[in-house]
Amino acid sequence: MSLRKQLLLAFGVQGAGAASVLLATVWLGAVQGPEQQGVFNRTKAEIEFVAALTLLGLPQALFFFVQAGGISMQRALRWAAGSVVLALLAGAGYAVSRQSGAVAAVAMGLAVAACVCHGQLRALLLVGKRSAWFNAVTALPQVLLLLAVAWVISGPVDDHAPWPLAFLLAFGVAAVLAAWRLHVTRQPPRPSTVAWHQLAHYGLAAWLLAVLSTGAMLLMQRWVELHAGAAALGQFTLAMTLVLVPLVPIAYAAPLLFRRWMAQPAATGLWRWSAGLCGALLACAGAVWLGAAVWPDLGLGPAYDGTTRVLAVLLAGAAAEAALRLMTVQAGAQGRPWMPVRAEAFRGVVLLLGWLLPLPPGLLPLCAVWSLGCWAAAVALVWPARAQRPVPGAAP
Repeated sequence: MSLRKQLLLAFGVQGAGAASVLLATVWLGAVQGPEQQGVFNRTKAEIEFVAALTLLGLPQALFFFVQAGGISMQRALRWAAGSVVLALLAGAGYAVSRQSGAVAAVAMGLAVAACVCHGQLRALLLVGKRSAWFNAVTALPQVLLLLAVAWVISGPVDDHAPWPLAFLLAFGVAAVLAAWRLHVTRQPPRPSTVAWHQLAHYGLAAWLLAVLSTGAMLLMQRWVELHAGAAALGQFTLAMTLVLVPLVPIAYAAPLLFRRWMAQPAATGLWRWSAGLCGALLACAGAVWLGAAVWPDLGLGPAYDGTTRVLAVLLAGAAAEAALRLMTVQAGAQGRPWMPVRAEAFRGVVLLLGWLLPLPPGLLPLCAVWSLGCWAAAVALVWPARAQRPVPGAAP
């Protein structure tokens, strides 16, 4: 199957998953208000952050070396199993640190473990040339989360909705499906030629990148809630969900481009795509800002007043994020996973400086800091990358 057909298939199948998350977020906010929506998105961010900690960068590293023939699938699955056990302990420990009860700690531990298991097995499904099962397993948890939101909405408003259980079921079912598919298509054992320190070197970079990016979002949500309140957190998370919509095609294409650019390190069209996406999103941000005068609440009611301008500011940051994500894929495929880590560190520095500086009250200044962080990260990655020349077969 050609790359174009694979991308179209990814957009169609995974698009259903992204649409499910968007619908779930907007539906929950419209029916139960920004506070309940904020709880849902905060739980999601917490699970993703702890999962990123315990994934250890292995999905990218294992795929890179299994696809290149340096590690057997059997050895990769053993590494994945170890990270799932670690995730169970880390998730429960995180809940305990938040002074949660025993039941909540177990639920969080299982939810993080399911998320990690899904992440590890999902990456290994992409090994080879076919991608249909990878797309299905990627979209399934998002569709199941929509069903969970529908179930919560059908009942009374509850500030303690069982969101960890919803994530456990969503990622758990998808992980079981991925495990079954890998068992059906299991490969004959072959000797591994990659030493553990090579895997660790690549995995550590991917791990730091995931931790820094998810940690930045978790820090931002905490900051918004402390600085502007629970309702502002709901507005911010809704706007951020909408901002991610134009970035979704990059997320769909990233694994397929990663695999393609491993074989063809020239990354044809990278700069043209990056510039085009950046310009389009900046234009979109300007249009949304102008539209805020007549549609300040995105049509969701007084509780979301001012959210349109929040969306515009965040879209300005997403313009830089688009280029950053494409360049990150290229760096990983060329065996240079540490370049994006440095860029993500720049984002963290901007957020920490914003946290320390006395900012005007309200949500917009916080969103402006986030967007500045996105541009700092993009510049930190794009500027030195322009001087880089692709190195075919570059070792990590």
